[in-house]
Amino acid sequence: MDAFPKVEAFVWSDKLVTGIVEVDDQHRRLVELINEIGAMCTLGADSARIQPVLDELVRYAVYHFDTEEQMMRQHAVSAEHQNGHLKAHEAFRQQVSLAVGIIQTAPQDSMNLLAQLLEYLARWLLQHIMVVDLRMAREIQALQAGSSAADAASQAAATVSRSGDVMLEALNTLYGKIGEQTVAVMQANQALEHEQAALRELNEQLEQRVRQRTVALEGANRQLKQNNIELKQVNEKLASTQSQLLQSEKMASVGQLAAGVAHEINNPIGFVNSNLATLEKYIADLNVVLLAYAQAEPRLTADALAGVAEVKRRVDLPYLLDDIPKLLTESQDGLSRVKRIIQDLRNFSHVDEAVWRATSLESCMDSALNVASNEIKYKAEVVKEYAGLPEVECMPAQISQVFLNLLVNAAQAIDSKGTITIRSGVQGEEVWVEVADTGKGIAAENVGKIFDPFFTTKPVGQGTGLGLSVSYGIVQKHGGRIEVNSVQGTGTVMRVLLPMRRASAV
Repeated sequence: MDAFPKVEAFVWSDKLVTGIVEVDDQHRRLVELINEIGAMCTLGADSARIQPVLDELVRYAVYHFDTEEQMMRQHAVSAEHQNGHLKAHEAFRQQVSLAVGIIQTAPQDSMNLLAQLLEYLARWLLQHIMVVDLRMAREIQALQAGSSAADAASQAAATVSRSGDVMLEALNTLYGKIGEQTVAVMQANQALEHEQAALRELNEQLEQRVRQRTVALEGANRQLKQNNIELKQVNEKLASTQSQLLQSEKMASVGQLAAGVAHEINNPIGFVNSNLATLEKYIADLNVVLLAYAQAEPRLTADALAGVAEVKRRVDLPYLLDDIPKLLTESQDGLSRVKRIIQDLRNFSHVDEAVWRATSLESCMDSALNVASNEIKYKAEVVKEYAGLPEVECMPAQISQVFLNLLVNAAQAIDSKGTITIRSGVQGEEVWVEVADTGKGIAAENVGKIFDPFFTTKPVGQGTGLGLSVSYGIVQKHGGRIEVNSVQGTGTVMRVLLPMRRASAV
């Protein structure tokens, strides 16, 4: 990953030092993470690069809070301050987690949201260091110097009023830095707008020429269309047959390609998964060695012991020991997801096979959902209401293709954010699976045409009109049917009904 230029939206200074080394080191790390977010905000990084830094900020903040809370308990800081301090920590956890969640669900608005989050983080951390943490540090230092609990609390409270000037200075620096970067971005945007204006002018000239040419061609086309009506009808029937055959050949080619890709990916995934398992064991062994070293520390000289302690502090050993197992677990979860996707690709690679076997339709739907995930996840929430169907005799790869076509159509029918609900059930000797969407629906006059070859309501270039036609043929070959219920402006429900057993096998 390319490094971002350094942007110090939050400038660290000696005025922010509390005097407790461990706390100050952790504050510096939090400031580094906030500055890294500031750089991303200024330079317009995408959500894939933003998310790891946000995750690291949340993890490190929780780790820092745990350190402070343990320190307050250890030194018996006043209960009143501890309660207020813990409430501040909890409020930060909730608000930042909520903000990160919003950014994850709205990647298209991530820059605006990130700018607001940056403002909150800088203000909160500055106030927290200068008021809350500084007060905690002064009380701990007073207690360590031998003051009574009451005197220590009083001395600590007196430091809070002296922090306002420093807070204002740091805030001014923060917004000054962001303002400078924002001006640079605005200048770049202005230059881009000039280029776009020039491009629009060229496009308008081209469109004018196209319109002139179109007017000339329309007269000739009207006469030509009149002469070609009968020939067109014959050609459409021939093209329908040829296109369906071509679609089958394409699916067979795609299946072979998917099988090859799945095989090539599966091999490296296998040894990566094995290496992770081995790495997990090695880390456990290293932890045993570290524990043995820790038990031997009392026998070291004072100088050697101080050197070891400095190394531990510099690398933040407790945080590493806590975070490494989490990283391994996340990596293993990611590999499991990849393996599931590979298996689903393998299933789809057999779409041209005419092999009948007992299969769960709900499993076929889950495979289709995995393959269509990228088409659906940005447009719709998927709700599954499975009834637990018995297995039916069918050609699983072909039924999965039917379900995939229905899911893609449902996603494409939703203009913005919607819901796709998948239900299943038993009806006499048949089982059914339906896909319901909250999209724009189908006009009543078009419902009877949607299974015709080449019929489509999508814009030119966004569909061949063969997906539902091919799906209808597959379901008919299974002795089943597809029922459609659509209300324009509300949504569409497509239900696939199949007999539990093949007619020839009854």
